[in-house]
Amino acid sequence: MGEVPLLKELYAQYKDQGVAVLGIALDEELKPVKEMVASKEISWPQLWDEDDTISKLYNVKGTPFYYLLDQEGKIAAKDIPFKKLSGAIDELLKKK
Repeated sequence: MGEVPLLKELYAQYKDQGVAVLGIALDEELKPVKEMVASKEISWPQLWDEDDTISKLYNVKGTPFYYLLDQEGKIAAKDIPFKKLSGAIDELLKKK
């Protein structure tokens, strides 16, 4: 959760260039997810992976876990440390 404010800043920086954020919560119950979205004022879509379908499909072992998708929806990078996320986004936008 500590990276949420930083992710909000990153989203604000890149959203006008077509970058979108989609959060996927791995919580066991929906209520904490809704409370977190409200308390952190998250403006991007936040899904609840109720039965671990998404995390199994993409081999996510925990959070945070970042994927970058290109304009065609293909995985361009995965499991990126947050400190390298901005640079990875810049590189992907250059290929646009």
